[in-house]
Amino acid sequence: MLKLRKLLIIIVSILIFIAFALVSSLSYKIGVNYGERNAEQIRMKKVIDDETHEKIIKSVRVKTIKNTRISNNIESSGRVVSLNNITISSEVQGRLVGNYLFKKGTKIKKGDPIFTIKDTDLKLLIDSKKSRFMNLVSSTLADIKLDFRSEYIKWEDFFNNISLGEELADFPIIENSQEKNFIISKSILSEYLSIKSDEEKLKKYTVVAPFDGVITKSYTDLGGNVNPGSPVVDFIRSGEMEVELSVPPEKIDLINIGDKVVLSDKEKNFLGKIIRKGSFINSNTQNVSVFAKINSNQDYLYSGMYLKANIFTKGLENVCQIPRRAIFGNNNIYALDSNNTLIIIKITITSSEGSNVIVSNIPENSVVVIEPLIDAKEKMQVTPIR
Repeated sequence: MLKLRKLLIIIVSILIFIAFALVSSLSYKIGVNYGERNAEQIRMKKVIDDETHEKIIKSVRVKTIKNTRISNNIESSGRVVSLNNITISSEVQGRLVGNYLFKKGTKIKKGDPIFTIKDTDLKLLIDSKKSRFMNLVSSTLADIKLDFRSEYIKWEDFFNNISLGEELADFPIIENSQEKNFIISKSILSEYLSIKSDEEKLKKYTVVAPFDGVITKSYTDLGGNVNPGSPVVDFIRSGEMEVELSVPPEKIDLINIGDKVVLSDKEKNFLGKIIRKGSFINSNTQNVSVFAKINSNQDYLYSGMYLKANIFTKGLENVCQIPRRAIFGNNNIYALDSNNTLIIIKITITSSEGSNVIVSNIPENSVVVIEPLIDAKEKMQVTPIR
């Protein structure tokens, strides 16, 4: 019984295999015959399907170019520094005297003394020279009255104006060569110039502030001795500030002297303008420095503050803006001709603005593709979407 069952299974399997082979052979022959009879119809349908598929994929977003002037907004940042930051040194030797403070943060008005050096010895020396000079001029007045009667009044007035403790008046104008020879022979001119030299030196014993400012560092204090060239204080101008901003080299040509700058910290905004441009690259940042003067004298601004900046340039003429992602290869973009087929244009990028670039050489009214294309090629037919 078991053997009979196995035999039946084998016979049924063979019959099923034969039936499957017959059906497959018949289907193949029918398919081949159908393909031979309808080959042209099948080919045309495939072409139509391919064209329809191609048009759907190659519908592209485009933009009509209108060249105009575009202003640039360049972002940067930097620290506030005083417009004037100087180290004031002594030009003479002596001891610091007076009631002055050489401490950090001391504010001094323009023209007020910053420090004074004891000058008693020099004042006595000048008075001594003036005494001898008055004696010299007095002894020559009689000769001048005798030999140069017409010039006597000016020399008498000059003599009467000489006073201890006051600067010498201007030297009288000499009218002729004989008078000149006489004055020189009496050593009047040389003595006068010697005294004037000491008077100029005396002025250096008191140093006044060249502008309203603040002491930021002191190198000595009252009672200390200083020598010529010795630094006494560091002094910065109050109110007038500038910021050193860092700009990429490719953008430096867009910036001009006088361009507006908006500076800001977390709370306030300040207006400024570009006053200088660097002509070298910072080796640490690989950027170029530009300097903006802040149009404010508010006490809120301090040297060393960190500010963000937006530089508004005058911009470029006859340029347009396109998305950066539309560029491919070596600065190429796709444009459309009159038949809506793709052509390649090589562009010149003048600057960038976030995700866009500023381009200078695209012809007016050109229709350009503003999105990246996949598997696109030149002279391909596309459907523009504006």
